Amino acid sequence: MRVQTSRFKWWLVMGLMLAAAAVACGSDEPGADEYLASLHTLAEQSDQRDEEIFAPITETSPASLEFLGLLADVLPLAIEATRSDIANLGSLDVPDDYAEDHATFLTFLNASADIQQRQLDAAAARDDLTSRDLGVEVASLQRNLLAGISQTFRDAILVSEDAISAGAVFGDLADDESAYLNTVERAYEEFRSRNAVFGETLRQQFSDSRALLQALQGAGAGTAFEAVQAMLLPVEPPERFAADHQLLLTYLAEAVRLDREIGQAIDEVDPVHFVVSNLELGSNDASVDAILGLSPPVREIAFPGAAFVNPTVSDDAYLGPANQALKRFSAEFGRLGPNYLAFNIGREYAFEVIARSGPGYLETVQSTLATMQSLTPSAEFTPDHALILEYFDDLIEAQTTVLDSAAGGDMLGVNGGILETQTAFCDAVTRISAELKAAGLVLFQGPPDDPELKRTCPTS
Repeated sequence: MRVQTSRFKWWLVMGLMLAAAAVACGSDEPGADEYLASLHTLAEQSDQRDEEIFAPITETSPASLEFLGLLADVLPLAIEATRSDIANLGSLDVPDDYAEDHATFLTFLNASADIQQRQLDAAAARDDLTSRDLGVEVASLQRNLLAGISQTFRDAILVSEDAISAGAVFGDLADDESAYLNTVERAYEEFRSRNAVFGETLRQQFSDSRALLQALQGAGAGTAFEAVQAMLLPVEPPERFAADHQLLLTYLAEAVRLDREIGQAIDEVDPVHFVVSNLELGSNDASVDAILGLSPPVREIAFPGAAFVNPTVSDDAYLGPANQALKRFSAEFGRLGPNYLAFNIGREYAFEVIARSGPGYLETVQSTLATMQSLTPSAEFTPDHALILEYFDDLIEAQTTVLDSAAGGDMLGVNGGILETQTAFCDAVTRISAELKAAGLVLFQGPPDDPELKRTCPTS
């Protein structure tokens, strides 16, 4: 539900927040400056109001029914606010230079208000399926707006970091390209809908992993990725997204295989098989290739949490190959390393999970270290490069501790190695220079004000 909540917030911020940047984009037409200044005033009021209205949702990650309950509480205020914004915008004296964009924007806001009312009806009825369908409609509406307004107007109204990013990703889409993305969106909403049962179950507390697997039986395991695959296989993508489509299908073929393995593990109440398959689902080559290779518009839908993994590639002789190596490492290994003890797995199973999965993760660390050792940094980044090599040396030591401890039946040592892995990352984050982070070394940075990074390493 985190994705749905975050998209819902972005829709409101993007749709209603018009800020100071707009004032800087005036035209020579009489009245343009006054028009833009009026938009700016409305923006400040709307931004503050909407932050207050939706704070109960956007500041948490509620479960489905809780989300719908909160939505039912806040949407009447939001609908009233949207109608007020429509009236205020409709009363403005619009210069000819902005007339078409203004009309498109008002059409968007009216459609948004209609969706808000239908979302309220669904929330009041606790109709999660309809609510999710409306989420797909919202995403399509957003993309259509971004594709339908001029670059100048888009630059003027999109000023939050999320909105600017979305404008860069989804602006200037052709009709067939928008239609393709809408299909991908609907396919992944079907995935999220089928996976919701698992999410709700995983939120509960279980005595051990076997109890969890027993609770998951009958929940439709092994079907979520099949649904996405079935919807996308017959699709003929537009030329712009042809390579993306092939990457998605390759990824989905492997995801379906592993999802079926997870389903089999649930049926057989096999915690080791379950955890190993889940670990592989996120780190297999097809998954990593898709995360790194998809273009931003498709990746934003298929892997919304991985958008920061693929920043602009530098052509610098050191930064370019270093970033390529660290991007792949970030996708395969993650910031904090593999969670061998996921799903409250018991010690009798944890050692086997580590024996089966740990060597592959250790090899990933060793391979990335070898790549980084082969690179020669400029004088400016030589101290940072030494810190990165130290980080990988620390990781090898920590992951070796995990493997050796598991082989010796030492759970205390396993926990110590996992903690050392996390400590090594936070130590590197705090020591790597701001200049190198700004240069795009993705492993040591994240989205602006990344809450996960702040929770993991509070001093970062």
